[in-house]
Amino acid sequence: MDLLITCKPNYETILTRELLLHKYSIKARGNCWILAQFPSFCGVPLNQSIAERETQLCFAQTILINPIKINASSVNEFAGKLADLFLASVKGKHIENTLPALFLHADIESLSPRAKLVESNWRNKISKKMSRLAKLLKKPAPFSSKPIEGFFAYFSDFNQAFMADSAVIGPYLRMHMDKNAPSRSYLKAEEAYILLDCQPQANEQLVDLGAAPGGWTYSALKRKAKVIAIDNARMNKAIANHPNITHLKQDALKFKPGNKLNADWLFCDIIEKPEIILQVIHTWLKHGWCQKFIVNLKIGRCDPLAIIKKINDPETGLIGYCSILKIRQLYHDRQEITVTGKRI
Repeated sequence: MDLLITCKPNYETILTRELLLHKYSIKARGNCWILAQFPSFCGVPLNQSIAERETQLCFAQTILINPIKINASSVNEFAGKLADLFLASVKGKHIENTLPALFLHADIESLSPRAKLVESNWRNKISKKMSRLAKLLKKPAPFSSKPIEGFFAYFSDFNQAFMADSAVIGPYLRMHMDKNAPSRSYLKAEEAYILLDCQPQANEQLVDLGAAPGGWTYSALKRKAKVIAIDNARMNKAIANHPNITHLKQDALKFKPGNKLNADWLFCDIIEKPEIILQVIHTWLKHGWCQKFIVNLKIGRCDPLAIIKKINDPETGLIGYCSILKIRQLYHDRQEITVTGKRI
């Protein structure tokens, strides 16, 4: 089985290495995408196997299953070929509910308007031939933990695209900035909630290590959580006097709550070596000082796959303390990865 797996620009080599570690075979690659052969396992249902493998891939975004490559020289030709493929895929099917339809493209200049024009033309063609079905075509939810059926197109170049009728949609979503948020890091927290499928609730206790100027803290305060912000630097004035915040001017890496605090959440977004941050999080989980966590790791000067291996080490990593552990490079991560989890 072939899979078209997309990634961020300049991460094709890292994703290739990650796929090889998981026993995929690489067939082709381009800007922001890799065509790989999926390693099948006897006795494991296909959808379950793909879903389990997909959740292990940190640098994968959307995955198209058994994609068909299409070449065309014009918008109309592209739209026509895609319409024919779509109509053939739904022939004989009785569709009552909404059907996911998603047009994506590599991070290449001019591809965005190209994909939008093709999609508009494609929808017009579908509407003329099957108006009822055209009304059911909607963008899918931002995250699917298992393959979903629909229509998925990925433009890999100006005259080349891939189409599939099933895909896995990774938790990779551009969030909307809140004008009152103290920093851009707010977006990373908002997106991480989608990955974990959980977010702080009213009156939950949260510790934010390295909180200043307060982007993640602000995200939690919006949800009426109670925040202990740990940072020697000043918090943003807009949230410093919030009734639900306690600011402790301490070294976040050395802060230890002891038995006085059992936090519902731990946030950590500190510019430091990943190994040091992981040791801090390991200590928190070992002592049961938090139940859920969101951590951002800076990978610009290290091998990210080595860091992921450390996280997943059953003896010294985080995985042994977690009922849920997810590692991803999200939309708002730059040279970073996000680790989220729930303690056992």
